[in-house]
Amino acid sequence: MSSKFNSLFLCMACVLFLMAAQSPSAAARRFLGVNPWCRTSSHKRLCTQMAKGAATWHDASSNAMQATLELAKRIQSMSGVLIKPAIASLEPQSRQSVLASCAEDFDIMISDLEDSIKALEVNDMGTLTVHLSAAYSTDCSDALAEFGIEDPFAKVSGVYLKMVDNCLAVVQQI
Repeated sequence: MSSKFNSLFLCMACVLFLMAAQSPSAAARRFLGVNPWCRTSSHKRLCTQMAKGAATWHDASSNAMQATLELAKRIQSMSGVLIKPAIASLEPQSRQSVLASCAEDFDIMISDLEDSIKALEVNDMGTLTVHLSAAYSTDCSDALAEFGIEDPFAKVSGVYLKMVDNCLAVVQQI
């Protein structure tokens, strides 16, 4: 019996050893580093992804704002599909009010991000930070909440707000 137990133990040890050898090491799974321009960010991993390996302040700022603009445009393109079913139970006037608030909010977010990118290109830090701060908007979410409607954008809006926060952290490093 002890010979069977020893053989079984040895086989299990070999299987565990082989499994450990084939799985990624802890070092490989570990986050490899924060982009130097993201060190003051509250969301360092996301910021590092947004900076896309940029080595300069300008490139990190541009990459981060461009990534945020792309997300804002995706949110805007999904807005009608997600908002209309969420507000279907509201009175027509209330539906129109929410739709108008959200449409304006998304237009302004995109406009402010585009203006921020333009200001970066001419090195106008005042305009850049004003517009970037204004892109941190929750008017659509607020309009939905006013009518007791669960925000269909809650998760993606949370990511968007983190991205704007990261942009501000990067641009304020200069």
